[in-house]
Amino acid sequence: MLSFLEYGSGPPVILLHGLLGSKVNMAGAARVLSDRHHALAIDLRNHGDSFHHNSMNYRIMAADIGGFMDDNGLDTASLVGHSMGGKCAMQYALSFPDRVDKLVVVDITPGEYRDPSWTKYLKAMLSIDISTLTSRQEADERLKKEISSKIYRQFLLSNLVSDENGSNVRGVVTRGAAIVEPFDVAAEADAKRNEKDHRLHGWGHDGGSPI
Repeated sequence: MLSFLEYGSGPPVILLHGLLGSKVNMAGAARVLSDRHHALAIDLRNHGDSFHHNSMNYRIMAADIGGFMDDNGLDTASLVGHSMGGKCAMQYALSFPDRVDKLVVVDITPGEYRDPSWTKYLKAMLSIDISTLTSRQEADERLKKEISSKIYRQFLLSNLVSDENGSNVRGVVTRGAAIVEPFDVAAEADAKRNEKDHRLHGWGHDGGSPI
């Protein structure tokens, strides 16, 4: 089951965070939308408070979204996805177009990305034996060797939380979070278009109003 925050009432809109993020990153947008919508910000698998699993790709994460909608009695919903969450939203819209009211994709395109900076960040995180950490500050000191930006370090360190007695920290993103299978959403969109004519609706691109 996916962990989530919810606000407001009305037509449902599901907000999906980016890689190494969490529902907390989308909570502000959810609160803004809550005056007219039932806004749900979720933790995708291997992130935040949701379950961890070694399998992780866009098709699987799209299936998770469908399961979340079923669990919460949502026949249809609008999707807002940032970065990796945007690709999850696109994949879900391609796989289940009849269940998506509107689609908003932020800061990502359908094609494949090969950004070496992410490889650097992931390797830096995986190089730390978190079982030896006693504080987030200690983890920050170790990350400084590879990552000079304090802003990036603070974002990455949001994936560490204190255990129940507060004496140790644990990672909430496992190695599985680094195994995001490369997938060209644009190519699948072309294939789908040949099967059935439908469009991905963006922020007002269908001629209607944005959510």
